[in-house]
Amino acid sequence: MTNIKDPLLEALEPKAKLWFELNGELIIGRGGALLLRGIAEKGSISQAVKTLPQDALGEMETPSYRFAWGYLQKVEERIGAPIVEKRRGYSDGKGGTALTKLGVMLLELYENYEQKLKQILS
Repeated sequence: MTNIKDPLLEALEPKAKLWFELNGELIIGRGGALLLRGIAEKGSISQAVKTLPQDALGEMETPSYRFAWGYLQKVEERIGAPIVEKRRGYSDGKGGTALTKLGVMLLELYENYEQKLKQILS
Protein backbone atom coordinates (compact mmCIF):
# COMPACT_ATOMS: atom_id res chain seq x y z
CA MET A 1 0.00 0.00 0.00
CA THR A 2 1.34 3.39 -0.91
CA ASN A 3 1.82 6.05 1.72
CA ILE A 4 -0.26 8.91 0.32
CA LYS A 5 -0.04 12.18 2.21
CA ASP A 6 -2.93 14.24 0.93
CA PRO A 7 -5.39 16.02 3.26
CA LEU A 8 -8.38 15.10 1.09
CA LEU A 9 -7.49 11.41 0.96
CA GLU A 10 -6.69 11.32 4.66
CA ALA A 11 -10.16 12.73 5.40
CA LEU A 12 -11.93 9.94 3.51
CA GLU A 13 -13.71 7.31 5.60
CA PRO A 14 -14.40 3.78 4.34
CA LYS A 15 -18.05 2.69 4.50
CA ALA A 16 -19.78 -0.56 3.63
CA LYS A 17 -23.27 -2.03 3.72
CA LEU A 18 -24.00 -5.52 4.96
CA TRP A 19 -26.86 -7.78 3.96
CA PHE A 20 -27.52 -11.49 3.70
CA GLU A 21 -29.03 -13.22 0.70
CA LEU A 22 -30.31 -16.73 0.14
CA ASN A 23 -30.50 -18.00 -3.43
CA GLY A 24 -29.95 -14.45 -4.68
CA GLU A 25 -32.83 -12.97 -2.64
CA LEU A 26 -32.47 -10.47 0.18
CA ILE A 27 -33.02 -11.94 3.64
CA ILE A 28 -31.81 -9.27 6.03
CA GLY A 29 -29.97 -5.98 5.93
CA ARG A 30 -29.58 -3.09 8.33
CA GLY A 31 -33.27 -2.14 8.30
CA GLY A 32 -34.41 -5.70 8.86
CA ALA A 33 -31.95 -6.10 11.72
CA LEU A 34 -33.21 -2.87 13.30
CA LEU A 35 -36.77 -4.16 12.98
CA LEU A 36 -35.90 -7.49 14.59
CA ARG A 37 -33.98 -5.73 17.38
CA GLY A 38 -36.99 -3.47 17.97
CA ILE A 39 -39.35 -6.45 18.15
CA ALA A 40 -37.00 -8.21 20.58
CA GLU A 41 -36.85 -5.14 22.82
CA LYS A 42 -40.43 -3.83 22.51
CA GLY A 43 -42.39 -7.07 22.03
CA SER A 44 -44.43 -5.44 19.29
CA ILE A 45 -44.10 -4.79 15.57
CA SER A 46 -45.96 -1.49 15.83
CA GLN A 47 -43.71 -0.30 18.66
CA ALA A 48 -40.61 -1.52 16.81
CA VAL A 49 -41.64 0.38 13.67
CA LYS A 50 -41.85 3.61 15.66
CA THR A 51 -38.14 3.30 16.53
CA LEU A 52 -36.96 2.80 12.93
CA PRO A 53 -35.25 5.59 11.03
CA GLN A 54 -36.82 6.85 7.84
CA ASP A 55 -36.22 4.52 4.85
CA ALA A 56 -34.92 1.73 7.14
CA LEU A 57 -36.82 -0.90 5.14
CA GLY A 58 -36.49 0.76 1.76
CA GLU A 59 -39.59 2.95 2.00
CA MET A 60 -39.22 6.65 1.38
CA GLU A 61 -40.96 7.43 4.67
CA THR A 62 -40.91 5.91 8.12
CA PRO A 63 -42.06 2.30 7.63
CA SER A 64 -45.65 1.44 8.48
CA TYR A 65 -46.82 -1.59 10.45
CA ARG A 66 -48.29 -3.03 7.27
CA PHE A 67 -45.04 -2.63 5.35
CA ALA A 68 -43.00 -4.14 8.23
CA TRP A 69 -45.37 -7.11 8.51
CA GLY A 70 -45.11 -7.70 4.77
CA TYR A 71 -41.32 -7.48 4.98
CA LEU A 72 -41.26 -10.11 7.76
CA GLN A 73 -43.60 -12.40 5.81
CA LYS A 74 -41.39 -12.11 2.73
CA VAL A 75 -38.29 -13.07 4.75
CA GLU A 76 -40.12 -16.05 6.27
CA GLU A 77 -41.29 -17.16 2.83
CA ARG A 78 -37.76 -16.96 1.44
CA ILE A 79 -36.14 -18.94 4.26
CA GLY A 80 -39.06 -21.32 4.72
CA ALA A 81 -39.42 -20.82 8.47
CA PRO A 82 -40.92 -18.28 10.89
CA ILE A 83 -38.72 -15.60 12.46
CA VAL A 84 -41.48 -13.95 14.51
CA GLU A 85 -44.48 -15.28 16.36
CA LYS A 86 -47.65 -13.55 17.48
CA ARG A 87 -48.35 -13.77 21.18
CA ARG A 88 -51.78 -13.46 22.68
CA GLY A 89 -52.95 -12.87 26.19
CA TYR A 90 -50.39 -10.60 27.77
CA SER A 91 -51.56 -9.11 31.06
CA ASP A 92 -52.86 -6.04 29.22
CA GLY A 93 -54.87 -8.33 26.93
CA LYS A 94 -53.32 -6.92 23.76
CA GLY A 95 -50.81 -9.62 22.90
CA GLY A 96 -47.63 -8.86 21.01
CA THR A 97 -44.88 -10.28 18.84
CA ALA A 98 -41.67 -12.11 19.72
CA LEU A 99 -38.74 -13.46 17.75
CA THR A 100 -38.59 -17.20 17.25
CA LYS A 101 -35.35 -19.02 18.03
CA LEU A 102 -34.45 -18.69 14.34
CA GLY A 103 -35.28 -14.98 14.44
CA VAL A 104 -32.94 -14.50 17.41
CA MET A 105 -30.17 -16.44 15.66
CA LEU A 106 -30.63 -14.45 12.44
CA LEU A 107 -30.43 -11.17 14.35
CA GLU A 108 -27.34 -12.31 16.26
CA LEU A 109 -25.66 -13.46 13.04
CA TYR A 110 -26.28 -10.08 11.42
CA GLU A 111 -25.11 -8.12 14.46
CA ASN A 112 -21.95 -10.25 14.78
CA TYR A 113 -21.00 -9.66 11.15
CA GLU A 114 -21.85 -5.98 11.46
CA GLN A 115 -19.48 -5.68 14.42
CA LYS A 116 -16.72 -7.49 12.49
CA LEU A 117 -17.23 -5.19 9.53
CA LYS A 118 -16.99 -2.11 11.76
CA GLN A 119 -13.72 -3.42 13.21
CA ILE A 120 -12.27 -3.98 9.75
CA LEU A 121 -13.25 -0.48 8.63
CA SER A 122 -11.93 1.31 11.71
